[in-house]
Amino acid sequence: MMNLIQERDDIQLRHMFPIRRLLSVMKNIHLSVDSIPENPVGASINAPPEFLEQLKEFAQSHGVGAMEFVKLPQDLIFQEMGALFDNAIILAMEMSKEKIDKAASQETMNMVFATYDDLGKAANRIAEFLREKGYAAQADHPLGGLVLFPPLAQKAGIGWVGKHGLLITPDFGPRVRLAAVYTSIENLPFVDSNSHAWIDEYCKTCGLCIKQCPPQAILEEAVTHDTGRVTNIKQQECFEYFAQYYGCSICVKACPFSKAGDIYERLKVATEKQN
Repeated sequence: MMNLIQERDDIQLRHMFPIRRLLSVMKNIHLSVDSIPENPVGASINAPPEFLEQLKEFAQSHGVGAMEFVKLPQDLIFQEMGALFDNAIILAMEMSKEKIDKAASQETMNMVFATYDDLGKAANRIAEFLREKGYAAQADHPLGGLVLFPPLAQKAGIGWVGKHGLLITPDFGPRVRLAAVYTSIENLPFVDSNSHAWIDEYCKTCGLCIKQCPPQAILEEAVTHDTGRVTNIKQQECFEYFAQYYGCSICVKACPFSKAGDIYERLKVATEKQN
């Protein structure tokens, strides 16, 4: 974003950054790396079921709304990045519906940064908790992570990636931020199935995020790039608008799943009837 501002005379910020939250985010990104040497020597690789229940309770006490375990595929790790372990704990934290409904706005942006910050802190605390119990861990902050979180969370069964490129969850729709903790524990109850695939069919008939995207950056049909990467987003258009207008979030607001309540089940029933 800073490079874009420096290089382009036509890029103007309409918002103020929440500086305290931004500094806290930066601090916790550094902590996720600086704390790695604290991993115990000869870390344990097996965890009893009762410990995993303690782990889930600990995560929930720090505001985590959903947590699952999944093997980390190599093709989801960003180029030149690396994870210490392929045993991944995926974390999702809800973003306020009230604030998302005000997107694009300064209030929305402040809330988004607060969620990034709170989830980053939670990931670091979970890593610390694991180390205290004799396991090695590496926290992956939700802002500037090591891996592509939405498809990893989809693989973990937490939700399904919609047209807007965001993970849609049953409880919160796309109003979530995602993070991960990689650990030495090898006997996690890994998930590699998903009951949310019907969302893909719904998204094909909905299109609200496409219609309401201000820079028209969401595509009707996915594009396959020379690298083999498949996307539904025109990244440059999305990012330029994102950089100028409060981090946008309009596609999150537009998505019917953001309404929460019983909307997930209602849309599921309607979609299955049509098919």
